[in-house]
Amino acid sequence: MSGIHFPFRFICFSLLAIGLHACGLKFTPSPSLAELANTRKTKLEDQLRADFDAVNKAYIPLTYGQSVTVKPISYQRLDSLFEAKYQLSQRGMSTKEIDPQIETQKMILLSDTTEVLFMETHWFELVQDTTYEFIIANCYLNNRNILRKMEYVDYFTTGKWNHTWAERYMEEDWFTQNLGYTPNEDLKFYEMMKGKEFNLVGEEKAAFLENVFLVMRFANGAGNLSYQTIMIKLAAHQLKNEIPDFKVGDYEFSFKKELNPFTKQTEYIVEALSVEDKNILITRKYDSFFMPLN
Repeated sequence: MSGIHFPFRFICFSLLAIGLHACGLKFTPSPSLAELANTRKTKLEDQLRADFDAVNKAYIPLTYGQSVTVKPISYQRLDSLFEAKYQLSQRGMSTKEIDPQIETQKMILLSDTTEVLFMETHWFELVQDTTYEFIIANCYLNNRNILRKMEYVDYFTTGKWNHTWAERYMEEDWFTQNLGYTPNEDLKFYEMMKGKEFNLVGEEKAAFLENVFLVMRFANGAGNLSYQTIMIKLAAHQLKNEIPDFKVGDYEFSFKKELNPFTKQTEYIVEALSVEDKNILITRKYDSFFMPLN
């Protein structure tokens, strides 16, 4: 009997499928969270591009952080109640006391007009003439992908000379070795420098970043972030700017590090000794962030 029933059921299912297709019915799956996030980012970029075009600035998207859902307090409260109910159920305990609270909170939520927002941390660039602005912003969009507000997390400007290095810094792209990914050495450098840079403002921030980009340039040429190599290159660069007709070939460079007894911080010392006159010794000091101390 089972050999007869199977073909019959199969034929019925086939006829049903053909009938649904003939009626034009089609199942459309809901978009995934990844697809929703991609759509949201596309809408955000379209809106920012239009907004900045209006003030003659070219908008260039760079990268994003993690998407975060920002729920109103009423939603958060309901989530907490459902979590508490789940925990009670897992332990086999009664939920009769929490069930009325859930229903009450549902009614409160229905009257709450506060929107659920989706926060996208966005790294982007603005270009106007030879000025490049680099921005990290928290962008809040509603479920219709309309930008509700934008908060700047970080902001700095550069000229054309540092443009490429600023882009790499923002995107945390490689700058020592092209391995097809960003080496750990480069990532540690970014983490250290950004941790310092985020707490600086004004001219101090600008000077720090200019030095960061110079270090990246030297490290790119050397293929590594050796403190000795970079510090000597920084010292030679500094002395060229300070001393008229300074020539690197006229000096022998040496490198050492010492612990400052007063600050308890490590200092990196570069000494330039004149080849012709051994009485001429020039010393330059740097901190662990490659910043000059003198």
